[in-house]
Amino acid sequence: MEQRVTSLIESTVNTLGFDVVKVIIHGTSTKIVEILIERIDGEKVQVNDCQVVSKNISAMLDVEDIISGKYFLEVSSAGVERPLVKITDFDKFAGREIKIRLKAAFNGNLTYKGQLLGVEGEKVKLKSKNIEMFFDYSNIKNAKLVLTDDMFRALLNKKD
Repeated sequence: MEQRVTSLIESTVNTLGFDVVKVIIHGTSTKIVEILIERIDGEKVQVNDCQVVSKNISAMLDVEDIISGKYFLEVSSAGVERPLVKITDFDKFAGREIKIRLKAAFNGNLTYKGQLLGVEGEKVKLKSKNIEMFFDYSNIKNAKLVLTDDMFRALLNKKD
């Protein structure tokens, strides 16, 4: 269902100047449809950005009736610990610290943390403890950027 929602709203969200990072639907009787966005221009997502996106896609979701029953729509920034969803995300954020959770264990582990080195073909390259590793993109259950101490200091020193 998340993919159907993404397909429905993606072009409208892009036209508004944003990318859909991820759609998450959870809940049983009343569902929560969570839409994570980021600005195409790289600027920080503001509250009014979320309101604009929400207003524009809310009617679309109601008309297409993809989500049965009652639901709440939440549009928010993907945040500093942004999930990495598309294979292009792994190239876009090369050089950053990430955490990966695998579907099937690699060398006995399901979770790895390290510096993202990019993508080669269908493999994601990660440097962890001075060892370079390759993970099949299809074996990645989820991945996200990690907020490092250096990033935190930079955020504290940044003036809006």
